[in-house]
Amino acid sequence: MITHSQRTRTRFRQVLDGGLFALALLAAYYLRATFPWFDLPDLQPVGDYLWLLPVVAALGPLMMASQGFYAPPRPTTRLGAFFSILRGCMLTVVGLILFLFVLREQLARSVIILVGSIGGVLVYVRHELTAWLDTRAFAQAQFRRRVLWVGTQEENRLLREALTRVEQAAIEDSGEFDPALQSPEEFVRLLHDRTINVVILNLAGVDRAQASRVLLACAHEGVEVLVRPGLFALPSSRVTIDQFGGEAVFFFRAQSASPTALAVKQAFDYAGGALLLVLLSPLLGLIALVIRLTSAGPVLYRQTRAGLNGRPFAMFKFRSMAVDAEQRQADLASRNEMRGPVFKVSDDPRVTPAGRFLRRHSLDELPQLWNVVRGEMSLVGPRPLPVEEVKRFDSDTHRRRLSVKPGLTCLWQISGRNDIADFTDWVRLDLAYIDNWSLWLDLKILLATVPVALFGRGGR
Repeated sequence: MITHSQRTRTRFRQVLDGGLFALALLAAYYLRATFPWFDLPDLQPVGDYLWLLPVVAALGPLMMASQGFYAPPRPTTRLGAFFSILRGCMLTVVGLILFLFVLREQLARSVIILVGSIGGVLVYVRHELTAWLDTRAFAQAQFRRRVLWVGTQEENRLLREALTRVEQAAIEDSGEFDPALQSPEEFVRLLHDRTINVVILNLAGVDRAQASRVLLACAHEGVEVLVRPGLFALPSSRVTIDQFGGEAVFFFRAQSASPTALAVKQAFDYAGGALLLVLLSPLLGLIALVIRLTSAGPVLYRQTRAGLNGRPFAMFKFRSMAVDAEQRQADLASRNEMRGPVFKVSDDPRVTPAGRFLRRHSLDELPQLWNVVRGEMSLVGPRPLPVEEVKRFDSDTHRRRLSVKPGLTCLWQISGRNDIADFTDWVRLDLAYIDNWSLWLDLKILLATVPVALFGRGGR
């Protein structure tokens, strides 16, 4: 199909960028080893860094892809490409540092930082060079696909008008064929005379027998076929072709994030959650001791919350209320300050003195790192709500916030939290996160959460 060659070129560029990042690691090592201006400590032998070459080669393009550097439409301006590469290189450096920390490898941090800098320069130069080559007549002649449109004239016209400029530039229009008006023999002749690369088959207005003859002829001739089913429009970034029951089917993903980016997010959740549990274990122990000494009842509070797609799971928190808090909630219904299905009360009489401090600084949420490690939650995502509150949702858009894993922190958490009094505004922030999700956005939310928690902004 038309995009197949584009994907092939994209994969080639990713492999090439991986090689450039590996080259950047070697260049960073030798630059650091021979740096003439400062008296720096000696480095380990270069052999200690060679095992990191495949890691850098894989991680660099992966982080670039997470920033949309390879996804169509690719950055069309130098400034757009620069910032995509800059974000990708920053994530690559952060990922390498975390990776080395988990493995307890003591490699020079200066080398790792130089990898991001040198790798970014090399990738930018590669990007500019390939962008220039793409404008050459030879490259355009090689990459453009000679297309024959098969279907009714009206349906072909509608699809032509819907093409983007990038898609128009990728094809060479070689005419039309209407199977209802022309013979199969004429179709084969057109394939030969016009040396067709791709047939675009518009199923709307074409019966099954005619479509089967076109497909069979293309199979015999070795010509690629792009089939337009004529269904309602879906966001192209969320639709893929799969096989089910031995037939080709459309797979529609509920979110625009690519499977690769989601896999990186999941890996980051597991590694980050486990790392934070270890690093914060003294603080967790201290909080548990304070709760035990200041109020009667268990240290941890577990409640059934709605997870991905509404699936119930047991969410853990440090107990910040009296043990009979759930039984007393009905008595406080008239004081609910949140418009919508969610229950929020300021100066809640059920909250313990220690719990008030924990809630203001979000320390009561820390046990949810265990939910993150268990795969029930993410570090960043919409906050999980009790199952009973989810059952009271009165809008389908409210349920769309359940299309991703709930998180430890989110846009709502850093945008005023309990100062937001309308659940619709809360949902709006969650949907903005879902629709604009990226690894870079997750990192920004995590960094913004730190001062919010430290200074207790919007917390009660």
